[in-house]
Amino acid sequence: MSSELHDHSKGKHLYTVSDLLEWKPPPVYRLISDGVLNAQNKMFIFGDEGSWKSMLALHTAHSLSRGSNWLGFRTNPCNVYKLQVELPMYMERARVEKYCLGSDKIFRARYTPKDSSTEAFDAYDRAATTYAYPPNLISRTEQFINIDESFGFQSLKEDIETCITELPEHPLVVILDPLYKMFNRDLSSESDVKPLLDKLDILMSQLDFSIIIVHHSRKSITDEAGASVGKGSQDSFGARAWSWWADTILRIDMAEADSTSTRANLTFTKHRNADRLLPSLSIRWDKDTLHPRILNRHVPTDPAQEEEIEVRGDLDYAQLE
Repeated sequence: MSSELHDHSKGKHLYTVSDLLEWKPPPVYRLISDGVLNAQNKMFIFGDEGSWKSMLALHTAHSLSRGSNWLGFRTNPCNVYKLQVELPMYMERARVEKYCLGSDKIFRARYTPKDSSTEAFDAYDRAATTYAYPPNLISRTEQFINIDESFGFQSLKEDIETCITELPEHPLVVILDPLYKMFNRDLSSESDVKPLLDKLDILMSQLDFSIIIVHHSRKSITDEAGASVGKGSQDSFGARAWSWWADTILRIDMAEADSTSTRANLTFTKHRNADRLLPSLSIRWDKDTLHPRILNRHVPTDPAQEEEIEVRGDLDYAQLE
C-alpha cells in the first residue's frame, strides 16, 4: 500500500512524508519580500475614498511587473493582470501615461549609461523604456463586470488563462480594483461572499496565480467623545470572511492636517505569512510623477512595539519608487 501511495497510483493528491520533502516548491514564490505576498496568496489594500488606493494599485502593478522595489520591499519580476472598473478608460489612460513618464524620469535619475558610446546609450534608452512601460503588465478597463456572476467570473478566468499562455514564464499576479464595483450581491453577507471566495480559491489552485484586491473602508466607528475608533482589518467594508480569507491586509489612512492631501500612513493590519514584524509607513505621493516617496518606516523591534524611525532625506527623483 505504501509503495502504491508513493507512486500516486491511488491518488495524485496523496503524499507520504518523503514525497512531501522531495517535492520542490517553485523557484520563485516570494513575490514581495518578507512574506508580504507569496505565490497563491491573497492580499487586500483598503482605505477611505480619496486615499490614493487606486494609485497604490497602479504602483504595485508596475513594481511587480518590472521587479523594482515596492514601499521599500524587494519584489521578483511578475506578470500582472489588472482589472480596473471605476474610472473610464480616458481617465485611466491619462493616469497611466503620467505614471510611466514619471518612471522614465526616475530611471534616468537613478542610472547612467555605462559609457559614452552610441551602443551604450541605445541600450540605456531601451532599458529605460522597458522600465517605464513594462510589456508584461496587462490592463483591462470596464465600467460594468460582476465577478460573482457566472458571466463575469468566466470572463475573468479567460483573461487570466490568456495571460498565463501569452506572457513570459513568470508568476502571475491579478489585481482587482475596486471590489465593490465587481460584486453584485451583498458584500456584508457571509452567504453571498463565501461562494466567490471558494471559486477564487479553486481557480488560484488550478491556474497558479496570486491576487490583490482593492477595497473600501466601512463607516468609521466613534467613541463617546466622538473620536474615531480603529479596529484594524475589521475596518474594511463587508463580511468578516473577506479579512479571514486574506493572507495580507494593508490599510491606508490619509495623514491628518495635510493640506496637500498627498501624505498617507500605511499599516499592515494582517500579515499571516510575514517573515518578521512588518513596518508601518508614512509616504507622500508626488503629483508630478504619481510615484510615492517613503518618508519614514516605523519598525517594531520587540513585542512591546517599540519603534525605530528611519527618516529619509531630501527629495530627488532617484528616491521615488
